[in-house]
Amino acid sequence: METVRKSIGKMFREVCGQYPERESLVHLETGVRYNYDLLLWEVERAATGLVKLGINKGDRVAIWAENVPEWVVAFLSIAEIGAIAVPVDPGAESAEVRHILDQSECRSIILTRGMEANEHVDVLLQEKGNLPSLEHMVLIGEKSVPEMRLWSELTGMGTDLPPGVLEEMEKSVAPEEPVAIMYTSGTTGRSKGVVLDHLGLVNKSMCSTERQGVGHSDRLCLFFPLFHMFGNTCIALAGLLRGAALVMPSMTFDPPAILQALDRERCTAIYGSPSMLIALVEHPEFQKKKWKSVKKGIIGGAPCPVELMRRLVEDIGISDITVGYGITETCSWVTMSKPDDPVELRCSTIGTALECNEVKIVDTSTGEDLPPGSRGELCARGFIMKEYYRMPGATAAAVDREGWFHTGDLGEMDDMGYFRITGRLKEVIKRNGIEIYPGEIEEVICTLPEVSEVQVFGFPHPSKGQEIAAWIRLRDGAALGPEEIREYVGKKVGDQRAPRYYKIVTEFPMTRSGKIQKFKLAELAEKEYLKG
Repeated sequence: METVRKSIGKMFREVCGQYPERESLVHLETGVRYNYDLLLWEVERAATGLVKLGINKGDRVAIWAENVPEWVVAFLSIAEIGAIAVPVDPGAESAEVRHILDQSECRSIILTRGMEANEHVDVLLQEKGNLPSLEHMVLIGEKSVPEMRLWSELTGMGTDLPPGVLEEMEKSVAPEEPVAIMYTSGTTGRSKGVVLDHLGLVNKSMCSTERQGVGHSDRLCLFFPLFHMFGNTCIALAGLLRGAALVMPSMTFDPPAILQALDRERCTAIYGSPSMLIALVEHPEFQKKKWKSVKKGIIGGAPCPVELMRRLVEDIGISDITVGYGITETCSWVTMSKPDDPVELRCSTIGTALECNEVKIVDTSTGEDLPPGSRGELCARGFIMKEYYRMPGATAAAVDREGWFHTGDLGEMDDMGYFRITGRLKEVIKRNGIEIYPGEIEEVICTLPEVSEVQVFGFPHPSKGQEIAAWIRLRDGAALGPEEIREYVGKKVGDQRAPRYYKIVTEFPMTRSGKIQKFKLAELAEKEYLKG
């Protein structure tokens, strides 16, 4: 694919000019419906308000909100004037919010009141004295709060802005300039700010939608949290740059609302983690006939169980759904399967490199390139982050001198160029000096028809170094005991690699972006098995 050298603002304006009357954004919980012409008008109003507020090119503007329509408008308006968006997890606690706003030196923040009451407002008013760079707080809502201006006030501020100012600002934005700082999950320490540019987000969006076959006639169901790259780039931005419609069922993940939206809005594409999709297809209100318009989409964020993929493709009829592998530091997708790949290939691999990427496997000890069939660390080059913000040491550790980003994921490539993830470098378990890969055991347990999800993980052990546990969630109505699973796994992998502990659970601790938190599982297991 030929590189697109345009800013997000320029690309978006071109799409709006091409499809002015097509629906662009539908938010069912709030009743908002925009076509592209109206969405552009809203973006321009917000952008002129930011300019009037004093936000300049390169200034950081945080967005701390659930999946509300203003989130999308805010992101596009920030990009329009060359400022830098800083998404914040709506569920983030006070210390993490303070860290992100302070480390990124945000001048402004756009926020909702919070998911339950006024927690966002309370945190900001409490922390404002610790944030010297924060000058403006813009509240999305109807009731004002002291020290904050309402979103409606912001969007009405720019009416007296001289003609042509906004256009000139948009034209001055170079594709190579930063557009966002997205913070990593921080599960193993302080989260790092990943600096991303227009060039990377635009080209990954165009390349990934080309692989999926997404175009202006599609209607993308968007329920993934917008603070996460999967939501804001892989679905929202990618869809808008193709002229598709974004259908947002609700502000938070709400299976009944999503199931209703898929049918009523005739959605053609669905996106989510395996856990999210399992929650939908196993929900009591699920009806296969109401998914008949859904034909494509992406499963990402975690390995896709073969039974889930088989059900989606062969039973429900989502024939062209793909599996993707991506990381924030690589501007989203690295590899993706093809819509016409066999089901087994879509489950057992993460597809081939997107046309805009280079991907390879290297030896974890020497850094040397490895041939097909060899296990090592997966590395990517192409459109990747500019840096970890204000962290040159961390940047140098992650990106080598030849521009390859080292993902920390273990994998291998076959002779056809299909990649497979076998685990995380940090998650490889060493018990009695033997390396054990959790993903391989999870694959074995998932072959049991009663199993819905499984997590195999290690936790500290005083004499063995680490011990292994397998926690399993069964399908509704399934009857399978831990001892039956233990016997099955022992026959398949042998005693040296088999988990010591097995447990049937009803849920797993997850991030708001749908990723299961293995470090929390390890903490729970250590307490239960060794300290309990």
